[in-house]
Amino acid sequence: MFQPPRFDDEDQTRIAQTQHLLLLVCLTIALIAATINAALGRSTSTIALLISAGVALIALLLLYARRLRLSIALLLSLFIGLTASLQVIGRGAHDTVTGLYGAVIVIGSLLLDRRAFIGMVAAIMLVIAGIVTAEMYGWTRSPYEGEPGDWFDLALILGLTAFAARLLSESLQHSRALARAHAKTLAAQAAALRASEERYRILAANLPDSAVLIFDHDLRFVLSEGPELAATGYSKAALEGRTLYEALPHAFAAQVEGNIRAVLSGRRFSAEIPYEDRIYHYHYVPLIDDSGAVRYGMILARNVTEQRRAQMALQEREAQLRLITENMGDAITQLNAAFTVVYASPSVQRVFGYLPETINGASISVLIHPDDAPSVTMALKRIRDEGASATRIEYRGRSDHCRWLESEIRALYGTNGQFTGAILTTRDVTERKQIEVERERLIAELEQKNAELERFTYTASHDLKSPLITIQGFLGYLERDAQEGNTKRMQDDIRRIGAAVRKMERLLNDLLELSRIGRVSAAPQYVPFNVVVQEALELLAGRIAERQARISVAPEMPVVYGERTRLVEVVQNLVDNALKFCDNQYTPDITIGVLRESQGSSIFFVRDNGIGIEPKYHEQIFGLFNKLDPRSAGTGVGLTIVRRIIEVHGGRIWAESGGPGSGATFYFSLPIAATPVQEVSHDRHDAPGAPG
Repeated sequence: MFQPPRFDDEDQTRIAQTQHLLLLVCLTIALIAATINAALGRSTSTIALLISAGVALIALLLLYARRLRLSIALLLSLFIGLTASLQVIGRGAHDTVTGLYGAVIVIGSLLLDRRAFIGMVAAIMLVIAGIVTAEMYGWTRSPYEGEPGDWFDLALILGLTAFAARLLSESLQHSRALARAHAKTLAAQAAALRASEERYRILAANLPDSAVLIFDHDLRFVLSEGPELAATGYSKAALEGRTLYEALPHAFAAQVEGNIRAVLSGRRFSAEIPYEDRIYHYHYVPLIDDSGAVRYGMILARNVTEQRRAQMALQEREAQLRLITENMGDAITQLNAAFTVVYASPSVQRVFGYLPETINGASISVLIHPDDAPSVTMALKRIRDEGASATRIEYRGRSDHCRWLESEIRALYGTNGQFTGAILTTRDVTERKQIEVERERLIAELEQKNAELERFTYTASHDLKSPLITIQGFLGYLERDAQEGNTKRMQDDIRRIGAAVRKMERLLNDLLELSRIGRVSAAPQYVPFNVVVQEALELLAGRIAERQARISVAPEMPVVYGERTRLVEVVQNLVDNALKFCDNQYTPDITIGVLRESQGSSIFFVRDNGIGIEPKYHEQIFGLFNKLDPRSAGTGVGLTIVRRIIEVHGGRIWAESGGPGSGATFYFSLPIAATPVQEVSHDRHDAPGAPG
């Protein structure tokens, strides 16, 4: 009952508290005064005071019933009643004003709002004016003892009292409002601080391998949290509230003091510092308040011992791999998704002919011959688009010396399966490629030789059969003629058999000569081609004189390199053919000269004015036993021998003719530098060396 009621509105609660206090005071004073007056025998005053106590009690009950306005009105009515009582007992207006209305105004300023307070003051002014008027005209028992101007003094005093009381009341209310707002702000800040601290603690407690430490400007721990605290043997109780030097070893505290003072000055940075057998990465963060001042310094300490050990192990492995990569024979190039070189091993210089630093950041196509770059790019795109893991490709490098390279391409993929680039392991396969080319050439040459051998076997067997058949046939005739005693026919048979034998002998000699070509019988040497021609013409001197042929030889021809006897045989066969196939109506006119000289070889020719050769036979005439005129002398092996000798010396021979009656020219090339003969004799013997 002695507690005032509370309202939802804070101002009503405050007024109710003031009203409750005033009513209790009034009730107590009224009861005490009534008791004293009763003891003094003042019945009228006692009754008035008891009535006032009853009114105060009723107002108090109304307040407990939450009828705040009615309780205030009843309290003010009590004071009006007391004013009437004072008039009844003979107190004048001055006593009334000074004794009660000042108190009423003060109480009203505390309990009423501004509009009600102004109305109350106006009403009091009117009541006092009425009392003064009544006293002045004798309408009451209390006569007006002052001057009429005193009213204005009273009115002024009451007005100033009301104004001052209201100012004080509103100032008090404003101060209370500010105090409440400040209290709310402080409560909100405290709640936010508690929530922030709780969040920090929750965050710090759940950071793996970490600890959060917050310092004030005295280097005192205000917060410490995190699972890493226990790992270092510390607890919150051992740190919070203690300074840096109180909580940690002096040597370590001195090591980190500078960093803590730096973060308290506003710097934000990181540092890595070992503690005992661990390595910690410290993030120093200044905590700034709303005014921009650094309130605290925070350290986020993270245990990175395992990461650093793993990094060191990784660096060691990378160093080992780099050492292997830099010293391996193959070149290693790493490409990104755009096929740009991002790494090149030192062996790139040996394989590709480029320094590694000159190709980093360049497209892979700069290392590849322009003709082969599309195929390599296509292989890379195929790996990227089809998701293949590896492929192998051969191509030519783009360097001063044409190199054949072989690359094994392996695709690189990220954790999401996306193509990120490729690794090329490249080796120089030029020597292998040359061996393969040489092998293919040898295979082709062997196939050609086999084909020639087949043709040779077929032709030789065919041409050798003819004399044998002749011999066999005439041996039968000879036996029959001997039985018949026909001597003349026997002589004719013997003559025919002898001719067949001689023909077979010539064929066998030519075949033997052909088989010997390529098997060196004398060491190759430098010899002026004019000397070769002169020796050949000397061997044909009789035939030349018989046909009265005109032979023209170029005065200055280059020095050739080869087997002298075989080269003489070439010229001898070509001149002999020119004499043989010259129309008897003309004098043979033969020219021997050199067409042109080039680096390493020269092209010579033998030209005649003979019967000519149809173009379709220009190649056929070099075949074994191929005779365009079966009635002509010889076995048809001469030009085959010539071509074989020329080819063994690394040259080639061909014929040109405008057709029948236009003569023919045989061109052939011979080396003029020291090059080895292609084949070696199986029955070699010592021979004098070439000059020079």
